[in-house]
Amino acid sequence: MILIAQICAYCSVLYIVKTLLYPIFKPVSRKQKKITRQYLNERKANLLNNRIQSFKRLISAKIIRKTMSASDINRYKKIIERLDLKINPEDIRLDQILYSSAALIISIIMYQANPLLGYISAFFIVLGWLYPVDELEKTIDRKNKNISLDFPSFYSMVYYQYSKSVNIYLSDVIKDYLPNANSDMAEELGVMLDNIEYGEEYAIKMLKKRVPLHYILKFCDIMETRLKGYDNISQMTYLKNELDEFRIRNLEIELERRERKNSLLQMILIICLAIYIVIYYLFTIIESIRLFQ
Repeated sequence: MILIAQICAYCSVLYIVKTLLYPIFKPVSRKQKKITRQYLNERKANLLNNRIQSFKRLISAKIIRKTMSASDINRYKKIIERLDLKINPEDIRLDQILYSSAALIISIIMYQANPLLGYISAFFIVLGWLYPVDELEKTIDRKNKNISLDFPSFYSMVYYQYSKSVNIYLSDVIKDYLPNANSDMAEELGVMLDNIEYGEEYAIKMLKKRVPLHYILKFCDIMETRLKGYDNISQMTYLKNELDEFRIRNLEIELERRERKNSLLQMILIICLAIYIVIYYLFTIIESIRLFQ
């Protein structure tokens, strides 16, 4: 019994040493040092970025917003709501001022080196002012295009589900389609799925507000009518036929684009081959002339 008690006491001491003392004196591995160093660097970068963003928000809220017109604020608000950005309209205007100021400084430096280069560089002042808004608008156009291309497939699923039974929940159709959706369409459907928690009618109204595209507006109107208890399967069929035509047109446009691209590529290859043949025979003729000389 004494031996068993001694063994238990010895094991207890070893356990205490391992759990309390060993981690203090345990050497840190190179991998752990690297991970810790990366974490500290990322933390410093995030802190610096947060300070810069806080300073920019302070300036934009105190100064920049007072210089903006109501039309600009409404325009930027629509862009922000469409892209679901966590910024304010004055933040976009501040970015415009910063880009234009940087372009102005570069233009002054280039003018000191060469007046002609300075005048040419001044063109970037205008581009710096247009760049922040233009990039956001391009992002919206890209998202709208991807959503328009993917929406017919989504509506086909909605149409077939609702044509089979009226007791269909829109959230179930969205969940079934999400794995097959492209990234932009999946993002909008994910937001719509979150909004459905507050009711299908609210989710449809928010979709109409976020993505004011022609076919999506018609889809929202049809779904709102259906939620009121009206059987509008004929309208759904009409919209499906329109979307099928839209999909066929897009496929034809894509086919024509690829054919033009292939034709251009073939033309470039033929021109390169012709240049190669001309150079080859030119060198052959030159070598022949040298032999006769």
